[in-house]
Amino acid sequence: MSERSKEEKLSEYERDYLERLATKGKIKSMQREKPTISEEERTRKVEEAEKIQIESAHQIQAASAAKIQSELDLKKKQEFLNKEVILLIDELKVLKAQLEKEPGKRKVTKKKASGKRKVTKKKASGKRKVTKKKASGKRKVTKKKASGKRK
Repeated sequence: MSERSKEEKLSEYERDYLERLATKGKIKSMQREKPTISEEERTRKVEEAEKIQIESAHQIQAASAAKIQSELDLKKKQEFLNKEVILLIDELKVLKAQLEKEPGKRKVTKKKASGKRKVTKKKASGKRKVTKKKASGKRKVTKKKASGKRK
C-alpha cells in the first residue's frame, strides 16, 4: 500500500472514532477538533516506528539464527564423538577376539642337563664299565686379609 492510502485510512478511522464518541455522548461535537499533529509529523513517527520494528525483527532473526547454529554445532560434535566411540568399541571387539583366539603362551625354559655319565664299550666279561659323573669345578677360596693394625 502506498503511504498516502495509509494516511487516508488513519484519518478516516480517527473521524469515525470521534463521531462514535460524539453519538454516545462521551464528548460533545463542539469539543471535537481535528488532531493537532500534522500529517508530516504523523508520517515521520510512523516511519520511525516501522524502522524500529524492522530493526527488532532483524535482531530477533539474528538471535534465532545464532541459536540454531549453536544447536547444529552441538549436534555435529555429538555425532563426531559417537562415531569415535563406535570406532573404539569395534577396535576393542577385535582385540578381544584376538585374545580369545590366542591364549597367552608361557615361555618354557628347559633345565640344563646334568653331566652325562660316560659309558664305555662292553668288556669281554660282559660287564660294562660305568664312570662316575664329573664333578663340577670347585670354587676358589681366597683368603681375607686382616684389616687390623699390627703392633
